[in-house]
Parts: sequence; C-alpha cells; structure tokens
Amino acid sequence: MLRRGLLRRPGGASLLALLVLSIGSGVSLAAEPSHFLCLSETRGTQALVKRVPLGPDATFALSFIHSVSRTPVTDYYRVEQGRILQTREEFMAHGAGLPSIANDMDATGWRHENGHFILDMHRYTGPIPLRIQAQFENTLHTADTELTLATLGISALTLAPCDEETLP
Repeated sequence: MLRRGLLRRPGGASLLALLVLSIGSGVSLAAEPSHFLCLSETRGTQALVKRVPLGPDATFALSFIHSVSRTPVTDYYRVEQGRILQTREEFMAHGAGLPSIANDMDATGWRHENGHFILDMHRYTGPIPLRIQAQFENTLHTADTELTLATLGISALTLAPCDEETLP
C-alpha cells in the first residue's frame, strides 16, 4: 500500500514511477532472499562481531597462508537453504590438512591448473570456526567485500549464515 507522503519525499515520484513501470512490464518486485554471514566470537560470550552481506549468488571465499607450506590457500563456499556448502579448495602445495588424493571426502573433481591444485567438492560444513592470526592473512571475500579478519581484533571467529534481521 502506498503512503500519502510518498510523492512529497525526495525521490518519491521516481519510486512511484518505478513501481508503475515495474507492474506494467510484468517485472516482479519480490526481492530474492538476502544472504548474510554472521561473524561471531568463538570464545567467551560468542557475541556477534560483524554481519556481512553476500552477493545474489550467496557465495564467499576464505583465503589464508598455509601454516606449514607458507603458500596461499583459498576455500570457496555457497550458502544454500541456510547451510554452508564448500564447493572448491585451491592451493599450491600439499601440506598438513590439505587434500592429497582425488577421492577425498565429498570430492567431485581434482585437477592441476596454472600451478594450483583444485579440489572440487560438495561438502556441507556447518558453521566455520577460524583461528585468526595476522601473519596468515585470513581474509573473507564476498561480492562486495574483502575483509582481512585480523582487523576485527578477535583471535577466534565462527562464520555462520544469518538473515537480514540479525543485528550487527
């Protein structure tokens, strides 16, 4: 329902014109569900530290420097139906905790491209606990954000899907 003051507000006429054009053209105004990641303290009060919006495809990546091989690793994820799905892991050298065989758990493909090992997968992870150390350059990548996690000043974070109603 339109409110009386709509046309008197700055941009109100534009909003009304958009509404009329959208309805007349058959374009749906129904918004797609918003996807967000909530970053919370893993220890102590488990307080919410930051809420990060994801793009329309609900994907994000986590990159870091591997503690043993000292080479970059990037893990790729997508939020599906309120769950985190890991879709790929890319790395340059095998090290502790990294896959080393094509039939690793939930693997769907394995290849070597441009100096990187790539493990495609379909692995639901649940919330992701992270230990943050500046020297390992833990970074969250979304459609609009590149967040170096050490800048938040929290040594242990948990990433989990959340909705637009969760307060920052």
